[in-house]
Amino acid sequence: MTDLDPTAWRTLVLDADSQAGLCVVRSLGKRGVPVTAASDSRRSLGALSTYAEDAVVHQPPATAPAAFIDELVGVLEDGDYFAVIPVNDATTNVVSRAKARLEATGTTVGVPGWDRAKLAYDKARTFDIAASLSVPTPETHAPEGLDDVERLADDVDYPVVVKSRSKYVRDAAGRLRLHRVGDDSYADGPDALVATYRDVLATNDHLNSFPPLVQGYVPGETTTTVGLADDGDLLAWFQERRLRTTPHSGGNSTVITGMRDQRMRDYAAEVVDALEWTGPLQIEFMHTPDDEYYLIEVNGRYWGSVPLAVDSGVDVPWLHLCQLAGYTPTNPPVYREDVVHQRLLYGDIKWLGERLLDGHPSAIPAFLAAFGYARPVFLRPEDPLPSVAAPLYWAGQRAKKVWEKARDAWVSESAASTEGDVETDVAAPVEEIR
Repeated sequence: MTDLDPTAWRTLVLDADSQAGLCVVRSLGKRGVPVTAASDSRRSLGALSTYAEDAVVHQPPATAPAAFIDELVGVLEDGDYFAVIPVNDATTNVVSRAKARLEATGTTVGVPGWDRAKLAYDKARTFDIAASLSVPTPETHAPEGLDDVERLADDVDYPVVVKSRSKYVRDAAGRLRLHRVGDDSYADGPDALVATYRDVLATNDHLNSFPPLVQGYVPGETTTTVGLADDGDLLAWFQERRLRTTPHSGGNSTVITGMRDQRMRDYAAEVVDALEWTGPLQIEFMHTPDDEYYLIEVNGRYWGSVPLAVDSGVDVPWLHLCQLAGYTPTNPPVYREDVVHQRLLYGDIKWLGERLLDGHPSAIPAFLAAFGYARPVFLRPEDPLPSVAAPLYWAGQRAKKVWEKARDAWVSESAASTEGDVETDVAAPVEEIR
């Protein structure tokens, strides 16, 4: 690919306020690509980067998807962009659905259309496809509602986890609502399963039309194969394992490193082939104590720890842009397995707090030791402003979340006090994946 002209590939990178989005901005900018950092935040980390030539602020894709697409079409029509690349879950979801409209601007869209993307976004569909493969999977049920759960509760192996079929689910107003697995998502018996499932539906009305999965709990260490695919072929790949997560029982990685395992890679390639996937993706496995890899989920988008792959020698954002330009990327013959990232300092602090509350004081030296061997993911001497702004950005985000929780609690109390006096409309069910 020696005849490349990156200066002709002006790219709009969405989700530039995230660490993955910042990594895409940095990766492409270093190669000479003219990059515009786009975000719904006026204090985007990507916009502060030395490698961003311009910045765009737009409506939030999760809470105002229609307005976001309208704005995005205008930006693409006015900006003469070669490509637009979504990064995070909600944005990728919205952009995938509107791909035809966005491509009508003459811009290449870096995500599959919704007919293909929904196979990865809906975990029920993903595991239905995986059932015909040689890849080990946990026992997975896609009940149609609470009645179904009550019928199957006595027939499943415990413990189990109740998890949304998609990280983001549309509500009746068309907004995308975030769902994460937490410590209260697990059940160790029939009564606990029914109670947990009932609580999930009671506190998330929109999930009644898109009921969560019931999936067997698989003990072990979270590992992933990530990379870039083309029509079902895994062209470039990297593997990682999570040294620490929050919550400790399994979740977002806070300290992470590279690894290499051919068996997991073969499983991942089989999944990619079955999905006929094109573009970046993350395939998550649980590595069990008996040395087996169980498929846990597939994320058809960039992943939060993409800086680790780039620092280890697999520059997925650059390879992705080359793919969009019509070239066929190839995996580097080797990549580093010794790079360790401290992905989220605030997440690592949360991990420490959880471990101390659980009675594990040895977590303190483990936490402190990471400062000696793990690289802070934002810190780049050649690109200092995002490194300086990241802690302030995090503090602002945390303050915003605290305020939102307080506001929601106040609104709930006010609504409860007037419940007998106000008539409410029940929204028609909305199906998330069709």
